[in-house]
Amino acid sequence: MTKIEIIDEIVSKKNDELTKSCKKFKSIELDRSDAYFEVIQEFFGGIFSIEDVYFEKSTYGSSWTVKRPNPDYNYDKEVMTIRFKEDWKTNEYTDVETSIYSTSDNSVWELERLVSIGEVAKVIVDFSDDIIAAMNSVTEKFSKVYKKAYSAKSDIESDIRKLRDEKNSSYLSIAENLIETKGLKFDDKKGAIDLRWDWTLRGITSAKIINKTSSGKSADIEIGTYGETPRLFEKVRMSNVTDLFWQYRDYVLTAEKK
Repeated sequence: MTKIEIIDEIVSKKNDELTKSCKKFKSIELDRSDAYFEVIQEFFGGIFSIEDVYFEKSTYGSSWTVKRPNPDYNYDKEVMTIRFKEDWKTNEYTDVETSIYSTSDNSVWELERLVSIGEVAKVIVDFSDDIIAAMNSVTEKFSKVYKKAYSAKSDIESDIRKLRDEKNSSYLSIAENLIETKGLKFDDKKGAIDLRWDWTLRGITSAKIINKTSSGKSADIEIGTYGETPRLFEKVRMSNVTDLFWQYRDYVLTAEKK
């Protein structure tokens, strides 16, 4: 089994672990969201005098939208939104902010919207400290299990990124070795290289280093394009040749794994 195959096998197992970890994290996130929503319902439930006005359930917990059906739309229209300002250092909520759009529409629906906005505003004025305290209580209750699940998910994602970086590095090593031995062969997608600052050669089907300078900074490279007889290009900078390694990885090696 090659190194690439071993990495692919490990990544496959890690992806299975990640699926389970994401599912667990999402479950905890939804449970916490439900608990936040209970706080919203406790303070804002039953306050609306206009029929069919309600707080939409949030999937996160820092933003909540008040909505109401509107006969002119095929969906429930936004009345207003309240957001809980979070201290990024402590992860605690520190304030309740409102987001309200303005309009010159004087329809009954829009005028009644103002009534609903006022009803939400009154609760915030009277109970903002209590609301924030209750929301932070929920955050604290879920803090340990939430952080643990989030860290587990993040660690697996980090492992997968590192493995993929290692795989990419291995691919580049394969290309670097091939160009000095058998040569690189491009198929459907062709390569390209800057031979000089003002000369880019495209449509490359094959490339092979024939000789390197003593410093290793330049090389004589034999390149074939579109079935033509390969030509030798002298003293091409190696910094330009390495572009072919990346192209070979993306166009040929990666393609074989699809």
